[in-house]
Amino acid sequence: MSQSIEKHRQLEETMFRAWPAHEALDYDGWVLRFADGYTKRANSVNPHFGSSLPLHGKIAHCESAYHERGLPTIFRLTPFSQPANLDTTLEELGYEVLDPTLVMTCSLKHSLEDGVDPTLIVSANRWFAAFDHLHKCTVFQSSAHRRIVESFDGLRCFVAISVNDEVCACGLGTHVDGSIGLFDLFTHESFRGQGHGSAIARAILRWGRRHGATSGFLQVHSQNTPAHRLYERFGFTVAYPYSYRIKR
Repeated sequence: MSQSIEKHRQLEETMFRAWPAHEALDYDGWVLRFADGYTKRANSVNPHFGSSLPLHGKIAHCESAYHERGLPTIFRLTPFSQPANLDTTLEELGYEVLDPTLVMTCSLKHSLEDGVDPTLIVSANRWFAAFDHLHKCTVFQSSAHRRIVESFDGLRCFVAISVNDEVCACGLGTHVDGSIGLFDLFTHESFRGQGHGSAIARAILRWGRRHGATSGFLQVHSQNTPAHRLYERFGFTVAYPYSYRIKR
């Protein structure tokens, strides 16, 4: 196994801890994650750590596990998914590709001004209210999302920006394994292009470094070019891609 693949698999485990599912099952090297259907990331099969059982039987087992919980079966596939023929097999079984995504990482050793604007750091309750408002979350979505965030047992950084008492952007930082993860960065469409995304990313990265983080990571849709440019300004580069497959 190459050092880069091993490093990326370790990052996968870090991201699991940073965005914990409500339930996770290990099955012959695959990790089945469940979180009431909130986000594909927390409700998918992650086949990254080996495979020895017959493939079609493993897929059928996963389909049964998700069906029992009233969820669609979703596979999250990286360049190091196992076995090597999993992607083509899923395609043959009618699974379609969704949401090509990039995992990006950066070092916090590069130039990043010290200090955090204290006006951007908010309480957990205020942040959840801001997130729910921006995303127009249902009660069920709000509850499932809050359960994921609150089940993370490390340090968290809640950031929100308001203009004229109207919340317009928010973001979340999670400190794990000496790294700071950026999640839930979102700016309302009426306020985009005004630097709020940069302000939130900067606040989270500075906060992470102040709390001992030496690197950062995030996940972004591969076609979200404005976000790519924003993160590249902070030194983020692509570590590896992934995508989902879901049964048609």
